[in-house]
Amino acid sequence: SQRSEQTEILQRTYCTARKKGTTTDPTMAADGDTERDLGSFVGGVTDSIKQNLAIDIKGMKQAGAECHSAARETSTICTTTTSKAGQLVAFGLEMKSALDGFSDGIDTHDFAAIGNVLASDKMRGALSLASEMDDLAIECTKQSVKMIDTIDTGIETLPDILEKNLDKRMENAKQKGSKEGDPDIPNLEEDVRSLQDVTRGVQGANLLNAIDSFQNAFEGISTKGKLCEEMFTTMREFADDVAGVSEAIENFKLGKMVGHIRDLVKSIWRCLRLSDLIRAFAKAVEQLISWIIKVIQALIEKIQSVDMSTISNCGCCTQLENTLKSLGFTTSDLTKLGKQLLNALAKPSSGNSGGGTGMAAH
Repeated sequence: SQRSEQTEILQRTYCTARKKGTTTDPTMAADGDTERDLGSFVGGVTDSIKQNLAIDIKGMKQAGAECHSAARETSTICTTTTSKAGQLVAFGLEMKSALDGFSDGIDTHDFAAIGNVLASDKMRGALSLASEMDDLAIECTKQSVKMIDTIDTGIETLPDILEKNLDKRMENAKQKGSKEGDPDIPNLEEDVRSLQDVTRGVQGANLLNAIDSFQNAFEGISTKGKLCEEMFTTMREFADDVAGVSEAIENFKLGKMVGHIRDLVKSIWRCLRLSDLIRAFAKAVEQLISWIIKVIQALIEKIQSVDMSTISNCGCCTQLENTLKSLGFTTSDLTKLGKQLLNALAKPSSGNSGGGTGMAAH
């Protein structure tokens, strides 16, 4: 249909030119007249195509305006989430630092004190903070999809010849819309696995390994929170770039058709690529935040599952402490000894050629 429309434009322009006497049958004209008349004819065709194309480009310009609005909103979301991630990092570092004083081991009274620290409002505040970050990450994903959809809708309003050049959009956008320096989509499998490990460590914590398990948990919260902060900063930069490119689409002027259309197509590819990167980053950070939430929940549940007053007043624990004191030891010494035994048993025996563990050798 587009080809027939263009043919009709050519015929209509040529007939109009003949009626005005600005062109003649080329076979009946002198060479100079033919060249001059063909020039007028081609100029008229170009003007007609420009007018026809300008109507179709309105849809793309509208798409640019909507994409620009979504990009600005995404940038604001990322700025807010970056701030929250920074607060989460500070929380993890603060709680880990609070536990450093017990790094040599704990007794029953220490365990109760640790429980009071972990049961504070800060734990519940951190859980709320991480949950808010998760909601914002989901919103970033929605906004990125909105940007892609608006650009796709705009492309469908373009003349067929341009729309066909923008076929297989998302596959081609990776190649044609990328720029040197664009970061790769992050692979967070190892980061997620480490959070899974510390979650299991907290869930299985006991008097001997509680400090290590809790410190590993808070270390995971702070380091992965920092990674979230960096990823949201990157997404904000992407969103700012989308805003700039989509604004160019919104303000596009046809001008010299060939050169400017080429710029328009480049802007479209770049918008699609950046929007897809935001979507990929947002989906990845969603998974990371969900495991940070699980770590915090595991800490809260572990503390709530233990009656600290019972431990502090437990007759068996008190008797054990008194016995150790009579021998010149403390429960901290017992904790260290337990760790040393576990490490020793975990190492292969040097004299075991069969490759068995130290426990098997003994």
